[in-house]
Amino acid sequence: MLRQLEFARSSCRKREVTQSPSQFADDAKIRIIAAAESLYAARSIESVSFREIAQAAGNRNTNAVQYHFGNRETLVQAIFAWRVWQMEEVRGAALDKAEREGRELDLPLLFRILCEPLLDLVDAEGRHTYAAFMSRYLMLQRPAGVPHPGDNRPDLNHNLRRILNRINSIVGTEDLYLGDYRIALGYLVVTNMLVLSDNEGLSKRDPERFRRRFEVALDMGVAAVARSCGR
Repeated sequence: MLRQLEFARSSCRKREVTQSPSQFADDAKIRIIAAAESLYAARSIESVSFREIAQAAGNRNTNAVQYHFGNRETLVQAIFAWRVWQMEEVRGAALDKAEREGRELDLPLLFRILCEPLLDLVDAEGRHTYAAFMSRYLMLQRPAGVPHPGDNRPDLNHNLRRILNRINSIVGTEDLYLGDYRIALGYLVVTNMLVLSDNEGLSKRDPERFRRRFEVALDMGVAAVARSCGR
């Protein structure tokens, strides 16, 4: 049986995210989560052992991962939850600002709000490890039925869901599952660009070119979503 994540689930539609859930206030757990994300991003979820993760997290106790998370499925969900929680406030602030300013929440703006927080999710070497992790997940684990907090964590995904629902409304999606799949394909354009750029060392070597490449990837992602719905 999967061990439950240790932060409270809220029944409220909108959740304040100004304070860390207890899961993310534990430094030992965060080190494990970050180490796992980095290793999973570089290789694959199945090929990384708990011992390797514990060592990468600087933990002498090689059983630390199993102690804190129980099994691989719970650890993977903790990575998702940690990163979604980090992006929630940023996405919510961007949505609220656009609405206050009377800006149209069109497809390009919504896709930017969805993807831009990925730029800040980097490891100590500046690599976009969550983007790499998401690329592997979307291509391998999600088709196998591994859930994402966007599917089943309303306490964490309010702003993420706001974006997805608005995009699906704009493109006239009747089947939300299919709509989310289309958005995921567009999202892959951006995550894969970040992985490619990291492999080239582009963000450090030429930040301006890296940013231009990111803008191109956003445009391509938007076009992919719009085109898939006949727009």
